[in-house]
Amino acid sequence: MPKPKILVTGATGKTGAPTALLLRQRGYPVRALVHRNDARSAALQQAGAEILVGSLEDPIDLREAMRGVQRAYFCPPLEPGALRRATIFADAAQEAKLEALVVLSQWLVDRTHLSIHAREKYLAGRIFAWASDPGVVTINPGWFADNYMAALEPISQFGLMALPLGDGLNAPPSNEDIARVMVGGLTDPAH
Repeated sequence: MPKPKILVTGATGKTGAPTALLLRQRGYPVRALVHRNDARSAALQQAGAEILVGSLEDPIDLREAMRGVQRAYFCPPLEPGALRRATIFADAAQEAKLEALVVLSQWLVDRTHLSIHAREKYLAGRIFAWASDPGVVTINPGWFADNYMAALEPISQFGLMALPLGDGLNAPPSNEDIARVMVGGLTDPAH
């Protein structure tokens, strides 16, 4: 039985690139949705991924990205517009009749969170749940390990680790570990 073709959005990003590469290493056909052709997309193409330049904001681009695809990884950028992009993506996925979606969310999703982004991520999760045909696997990782690395300079200068963790505990996953979880959801979504 042939392996399903998988769409990876954000395919040149922190978790999208390792997800696409791991899928290719396991012999899955991958279509990588990227913002532009550059060295990162060239590396994916060299690994055997099909490259498609497009936007999560454009329904026409998403229709094209999902043509002939059976599964998809929704990896939105960490910027305003999460709810809009999720809605457009969920609509295109239903239209394309995908068999499974894996969605990157975040650990702080809550309908009453102070952050607009966290509230939008919560609502995006609801949209994917309502559009449950295709089946949806939602991954809510903690604070990414490389976010700590980005804070090293101010930590060393000020002697203070001022991160938005409150009193909560966090086991920071690496981008590669998150990608392994995404690959598991994409290759065996029923499990």
